[in-house]
Amino acid sequence: MNSVLAISLLMLSGVVAGRVVVGWGLSSVVGYLIAGIAIGQIWPSIVEVITPVGVSFAAEVGLALIAFVVGGELEADRVRSLPRGVVGIAFMQAIGCILAVVTACMWLDQPLGFGLVLGAIAAATAPSTTIMITRKYRSDGPLTNALLSVVAIDDAVCILLYAIAVAVARALPDGIMSQSPSGVFGVFLWELLGAVLVGVVVGIAMGFFIKYVRGADELVVVVVGAVLLAAGLASRMHVSPLISSLVLGATVSNLVVGSRRLFASADRFSPPIYVTLFCLAGVGCSFNALSSSLGLFTAYVIARVAGKVIGAGIASGLAGVGRQIGSNIGLSLLPQAGLAAGLTVAAGVALPDHYQMLASIIVPGMLFFEAVGPPLVARSLRIAGEIHTGESSA
Repeated sequence: MNSVLAISLLMLSGVVAGRVVVGWGLSSVVGYLIAGIAIGQIWPSIVEVITPVGVSFAAEVGLALIAFVVGGELEADRVRSLPRGVVGIAFMQAIGCILAVVTACMWLDQPLGFGLVLGAIAAATAPSTTIMITRKYRSDGPLTNALLSVVAIDDAVCILLYAIAVAVARALPDGIMSQSPSGVFGVFLWELLGAVLVGVVVGIAMGFFIKYVRGADELVVVVVGAVLLAAGLASRMHVSPLISSLVLGATVSNLVVGSRRLFASADRFSPPIYVTLFCLAGVGCSFNALSSSLGLFTAYVIARVAGKVIGAGIASGLAGVGRQIGSNIGLSLLPQAGLAAGLTVAAGVALPDHYQMLASIIVPGMLFFEAVGPPLVARSLRIAGEIHTGESSA
């Protein structure tokens, strides 16, 4: 088997499995993960066939495109129009999730770097699943508005926290501080500020040259090329490609008139990359690793739930948004899909020693939360009295 054949099997099986699970009312990402798991079990050698370079390319390109599109949602007017307390809830539920997962990992004698990255990926949620549930039940009200606003910026928050977690984890091999605290802070500061600088510069240049582009095909090439340029320069400068791509998207959305067409162009190019990336996350899942770490998996699930519920509750109380939101929004943020899968593969590239364990905890966790998350979202909306359809008993 060669690498081209392996990638084709992943892509095509992913599309088939995705179509099947959508018919069951689940996210297509669940199908991509299941396809990857199945192929990884049937042909274990597929991991060796797809070279580390190939996996790295899929992870870097896929995550750069995701971050670019997520950054495009950070338009200044849109962020200013968010309901009160939403930004605080988004950050606190994510930080609470990271702290809870890190605590659980250290309690089970796992390396600090592993716990940080696992927690950062755990913080991600699934906006598409949440939106699907609110539309299905035609929900409307304070909780619905707050929930949709939080998930709209949650991906950006998680990308930022993931980049920070990876930067710190690299400075903490085997959980032992390899640099002074000031050295770790310096690495973090450079990763953040250097990445922002790259994203802003490439975004300004893209905004200037994009007016000379003619035709939809040429636009796709220029947009994707600019995203890859930002990610590539960031890697070359040893800063975060994810933050650079995120800042690039935010810069373009705020500086370029009619920027929506640029993000639509990126969407034309990205589906094959996304399917491959999400299937690779499933391939990395090992049932042997999972069976030997059921205690860690259980602790991860409990910590993720507790971190989101407690973090969102604290932020809601501080913002004074009302008990109805504070007591229900945490459980409504449990669905997890695409971004977490992509970050899992990216973490395998950044921290290869932890990849199998990360994938073997996160991928089954995603399947679990995609199964239990939607009913919990519906339950929270029903308790808040915001469901306006006869399906509320579902």
